[in-house]
Amino acid sequence: MRGTVQTVLIISSFVAASRVGATASAFCLRRLGHEAIILPTTLMGRHPGWGAPGGGPVQAEHMQDMWEAIQAQNIKFDAVLTGYMGQAAHIPLAAHIIEHIKSENPQAYILVDPVMGDFTETSKGRLYIPEPRAKAICEILLPFADIITPNLWELGYITDQSLKNAQDALAALRRFNQSAIVTSVPYQNEIGALLYDGKAAAQSHHLKFASVPHGGGDSLAGLYLGHYLNGDSPRLAMRKSISALFQIMSLANKLSQDAQSHINELPLIQAQDTLIHSPPLDFIELPL
Repeated sequence: MRGTVQTVLIISSFVAASRVGATASAFCLRRLGHEAIILPTTLMGRHPGWGAPGGGPVQAEHMQDMWEAIQAQNIKFDAVLTGYMGQAAHIPLAAHIIEHIKSENPQAYILVDPVMGDFTETSKGRLYIPEPRAKAICEILLPFADIITPNLWELGYITDQSLKNAQDALAALRRFNQSAIVTSVPYQNEIGALLYDGKAAAQSHHLKFASVPHGGGDSLAGLYLGHYLNGDSPRLAMRKSISALFQIMSLANKLSQDAQSHINELPLIQAQDTLIHSPPLDFIELPL
């Protein structure tokens, strides 16, 4: 029942010393009052942005063994969050797990974060996983999703279009016909996220930062899912999530300036109360 403690299976990367992947999304979910069980696709010591990350992908047979042990605990899952897939074999395994969870609980809510690429000023958009793996995410995982959380460039890849703004994203989503929170959507001189559910669309926005830590998308997925499971409407869950992430990014920039260093990690621990108490951002209704 939404509004009570829920149990979420996270199928994503686990990075020990960085606030990315399941390390970020699980913290957000737990801080919002939910149980988060991690089935790791990748085990690394740190984000590759720091240098050699250590570790690597978890073999699919090891993930399968872990999943069988989790099943033996007779846990009822209320939701699944999928993120980074470290190998192509992880994708059909994740689909099989979702199918099993849905067979046990048809109301289980599925959030697919299609972690595959991003826009950069130098590359103007690129995949950072092999294209066959990206295609498999689109073809195998996305159909299971109640909601997807791509960035604007990823949505363009999924729909095979070049997207520049909220109007482009909405046009693509109308043809794609799936609920989505699209991040990194420009709004005048600001940046924000677009929520689309097939019936309505709204955009929240905030100031841009010169640079941001990794893990924002993972945190947003965990925050949105946590608020939604707490009983908030999709729109309110998005507004709270974007607001909290903006506050965390603001703190990250301040800490970076104080230390005179580049931003690499989200200060989720320092700003954890923000995850709960940040007031919702305003939003703009967008015509369909």
